[in-house]
Amino acid sequence: MKGLKKWAKFATVAATFSIVAAACGSGSSSSSSSSATTAAPAGPLVVGELLPMSGAEAFVGQWFDHGIKAGVYEVNHHGGVLGHQLTTVLQDTAGDPVDAVTAWKTLQLQKPTWVAGPSSLEIMGVINQFQQEKVVDMMVGGTTQLDHMKDSYVFRLFPSDSTLLAAEAYYALNGLHCTKASLLYTSDANAQAEVPPVTQAFTQNGGTILDNEQIQAGQSSYLSEVSRAFANHPQCIFFHADPQTAATLFANVRQLGDLNVHFIAGDTGASLQLAQAIGMSDASKYLTGMAAPAAFAPANNEFLAAYQGQWHTSKPLPASAPNYDGVIIAALAMTAANSTNPHVWVNYITKVSNPPGIPVYTYAEGVKLLKEGKKINYQGASGSEDFNQYHNVFSGFDVVQFNPAGSLHTVYSVTSNQVAGMYASKG
Repeated sequence: MKGLKKWAKFATVAATFSIVAAACGSGSSSSSSSSATTAAPAGPLVVGELLPMSGAEAFVGQWFDHGIKAGVYEVNHHGGVLGHQLTTVLQDTAGDPVDAVTAWKTLQLQKPTWVAGPSSLEIMGVINQFQQEKVVDMMVGGTTQLDHMKDSYVFRLFPSDSTLLAAEAYYALNGLHCTKASLLYTSDANAQAEVPPVTQAFTQNGGTILDNEQIQAGQSSYLSEVSRAFANHPQCIFFHADPQTAATLFANVRQLGDLNVHFIAGDTGASLQLAQAIGMSDASKYLTGMAAPAAFAPANNEFLAAYQGQWHTSKPLPASAPNYDGVIIAALAMTAANSTNPHVWVNYITKVSNPPGIPVYTYAEGVKLLKEGKKINYQGASGSEDFNQYHNVFSGFDVVQFNPAGSLHTVYSVTSNQVAGMYASKG
């Protein structure tokens, strides 16, 4: 889930935001410390969702939406925020930065208290508006363009793709003992942004890239690309494609008799849609994906209970946990600030999520300690969620794979220290 690289063509559209009156926070900015706690009955706080619900990666929007709504369920079933219940308003970005502009302007009319999303596919089309309008944004996406971001109102809940791709390279070298690999990535900027980080991590630690193929999504055949990728007998394949493209590509790999090595994908490899497109029998043998480990059992158990309550299943979708954590962190920050005004509570996000402080794993536990005047450190279902100076987080990863019945399980784990070790050049 990467960002796109060229945004000049969006400048004219983005500039129109200056005429939009009433920033996203306007619905909550009227809630001062006193009014937020004395209003009776208190109106709901709107959680704005900017997500790709259509387009090639609509499944990503579904992942995120499930996590956000599970977080809203958790907060509402434990008293809400300063007397307010939470409600969600969703706008579809279609996975496109231009469409994200329209979705954002429409969402502003609902006066959200904060925004969840968008993903890396479209974040760069609107990211400057969060700072400009003083609206807190909790997003999940791996684009390396945000590795050193300066936006004080934007917080990334999932590690950068530079981290994820280093974990992929580590798994290839140490889990599969693969030292010779080829790359099969679609030609869109989203996928191509993965190529330099994974190549660097793999080659600097002893691997060799035999071939790098850019494939056009949605074609009827990839026989030529597959032939070149397998010409020198790679031991593994680094891979990124949407489900439709993957179905055709894997059919060609089978046709040429080359389906005998592992395909290593990122978080999209944890997508059931992708595995089904490939074929569950083959996916269960040859495809792996990456997922952040559930680092803290109490937080994960609470997340699973909330997910069950909201979605009536105990099997959460990939990447839903960090979005759940984002809702909990925002709600705790408002509680700590005793205000729903984003100009105020934005300064409390790191105070409730970062050390030092008493570790807490649930929203209710955090609220209780905050009311007692204690400093807390929320430990989430997706990890520690400790934000650095660039509002980024860092973690290890689980390598996951589907079984033939469609259940996801962990086949290998890469620790945060092992990921960090991949950054040191050994060439």
